[in-house]
Amino acid sequence: MKGIWVAVTVAAAAGLAASYLAGGPKGLVIAATGLAVLALLVIRGALAPPAEPRPARRKGPLPGVRGDDFPAFRKIAADLAWAGSSRRHYDYVVSPLLRRLLASVLLERHRLDLARHPDQARRLIGEELWPLVDPSRPRSEDSDAAGVDLATLRLMVDRLEGL
Repeated sequence: MKGIWVAVTVAAAAGLAASYLAGGPKGLVIAATGLAVLALLVIRGALAPPAEPRPARRKGPLPGVRGDDFPAFRKIAADLAWAGSSRRHYDYVVSPLLRRLLASVLLERHRLDLARHPDQARRLIGEELWPLVDPSRPRSEDSDAAGVDLATLRLMVDRLEGL
C-alpha cells in the first residue's frame, strides 16, 4: 500500500513539474488545482457512507393524511354510495358526473363530441350502459325508485377506463 502512495506522489510531482515547464506559473496553478480537485473526490469517495436501500413503499394512508384533506374525493365517494338509494339521486347527481367523464373520454381518446355524436357514443359505451348516461333521457323525480347498484357503477367505470 505504501508503494502505491509513493508512486502517486512521484507522478503528481512529475505532472506539476511538466506543467510548470510547459505553461510557467499559470500551468503550475492549473495543474495543482486539478490535482486538488481529484484528491478531494478520492477522499470523498473513501469517506462517503454506503448508500442505504430505499425504504419499501408504504401501504395505506400516509401519516397525517386524513380524508378531510380531500373534500372533492369525499363528495364523489358519498354520491356514489348514495347512487343506489334512489333513481332521483342517481339522475341528478351521479349521472351528470358520469356523463361529463364520458364526454371527456370520448373527446380525448376518440375525438367525438357526445352532444353531436350520441349514436357513436352509445356504440362505444354499450347498449346496456347507455341508458345510465344518455343525455336525452329525462330525469326521474321518483325518490322511492331504486337507484343504480354499485356493481353496475363499477362496470360503467371499467367501461369508461377501457375506452
